[in-house]
This record gives sequence, C-alpha cells and structure tokens, in this order.
Amino acid sequence: MKQENRIFEKFLNILVLLGSLFIIVIVSIELLSLRPVLSESFILNTHLIVCFIFLLDFFVRWFYSGQGWRFMWRNLFFFLVSIPYLNIVYAFVPDLSHGAWVALRLIPLARGIYGVSLIVSWMTLSKVTNLFVTYLTILFIIIYFSSIIFFFMEHGPNPMVKDYWDAFNWSLMNVTTVGSNIFGVTKLGQSLAVILAASGMIFFPIFTAFVVDKFQKKRKEAEGQLSN
Repeated sequence: MKQENRIFEKFLNILVLLGSLFIIVIVSIELLSLRPVLSESFILNTHLIVCFIFLLDFFVRWFYSGQGWRFMWRNLFFFLVSIPYLNIVYAFVPDLSHGAWVALRLIPLARGIYGVSLIVSWMTLSKVTNLFVTYLTILFIIIYFSSIIFFFMEHGPNPMVKDYWDAFNWSLMNVTTVGSNIFGVTKLGQSLAVILAASGMIFFPIFTAFVVDKFQKKRKEAEGQLSN
C-alpha cells in the first residue's frame, strides 16, 4: 500500500512540474505578444486544470503527512496560491480589466516556481549545493518574469523599452544591484526594480556559502591524500 502511495505521489509531482512549466509557457506567450494570441476559454480552462492539479497535490500530501492541521498551517501559502482565483472572479465579474486578468493569472506562478525549484533541488545531494541550486533557479525565474512583466507594462508608455531585450537587460542589471540606464515609468515597473535588487542581495551570501563549502571539501580531500 505504501509503495502504491509513493508511486501516486511521484505521479502527482510530475504533473505539478508539467503544470508549472505549462503556466510559465502560457503566461510568457500572453505577456510577450503585442496582440491576443490565446482564446479566453483556453486560458480559463487551462488555468482551472493546472490549479486543480496543484490543489490535488496539496491535499494528497496533507492526507499522507500524518501532521493534521499543522501541515495546513505550515503550507498555507502554497494552498492559497493554488486556488483558481481567475475562474472564481471571472464567474462573478466577466468584464475584467486586462491588468486584473493578467494579475490573477500570475498568482499560481508562485506555486509553479516552487514546483520547479523543488524538482531541481532533488537533483543535488549536498545541503549547501541544494540551497544554491534551488535559489539560483528561483532567481532565474524571477529575472525572467520580471523582464516580461516589465516589457508588458512599459512597452509603449516607456520610449526606452523598444523590445523585449531592453526589458531583459533592465532585469539583469537591476538584479546585480548595479542599476540600469532604463527606468520604469509605471508603478509596477518601479516596484519590480526593488524586488530584483532585493533578490540579488539575498543571492550573494548564498553564493559565498556555496563557494566556501566547495573550498573546504577540496581542502579536506587534499589533506586526506597527504595523510595517506
């Protein structure tokens, strides 16, 4: 029975990963397209299916955790970002503004990013390497989505954002805390610059810990060879 449960959990993990990647691809297409490419019904249906997979994974892990309500409180954030808010709000307010439509679609991305980073972390053995690779994955996704959201918001109002690569360059320069010669003219664009700078500042201590850990391992290996 336990073996069957593990197989089912692994199957759900694969579905969560595929759903996470699917969300990333679909949101990228929508934000980078200058005109509508995907139909409204397609977006609503896929959004509902992916959120259902996220919720199913959450409740299955809760059921087999044996932690009761403690599991719920510890993972409340992942439960909240798995709810299909777009479908719920659209059912009551069909005439959503485009900004609200996009914002509601971005909420499950938090669960999607976590799903991708979790799978990546499984590929590493060392705790320090695990932390480094996981955060590097999250940082890359933050850079990527900040750039496409910045392009979506600033293309047109901001004459300095001529194409996506201007937005991507802006994102890279801000995450290094160096700053870019492109400045956001919208409130969201200005806020994203702060988020990117904060993400970059968090990355440097983790990178330092990763380098120190590797250096210490190499030194221990060298000392072991000398003693032999």
